[in-house]
Amino acid sequence: MSVEIIFLAVFVFTVLTVVDIKGYDFVRRKSPDNLVRFYFIITAVRFLFAVTMVGIYTLFSDDREDTLHFAALILVLYTTMIVVSLITKHRKK
Repeated sequence: MSVEIIFLAVFVFTVLTVVDIKGYDFVRRKSPDNLVRFYFIITAVRFLFAVTMVGIYTLFSDDREDTLHFAALILVLYTTMIVVSLITKHRKK
């Protein structure tokens, strides 16, 4: 697994976290009744994006060990994204 792929994965999850936090602020300010709908949509988008990234990497990777390392990286980044989002949301209340 190359450094570029690691950087790209970290960048994508950073962008998804920022979108989640800024979207939460926007929806809370404009239409607080739709916060639950926003949670469901952003959760589905984040999960599907993570699974799609692993699937695409699996299709184009020749090495099984690299695929496992990439999947582990995505799992750690996904968990970190969820934790950071929840901590940020609970501190704003």
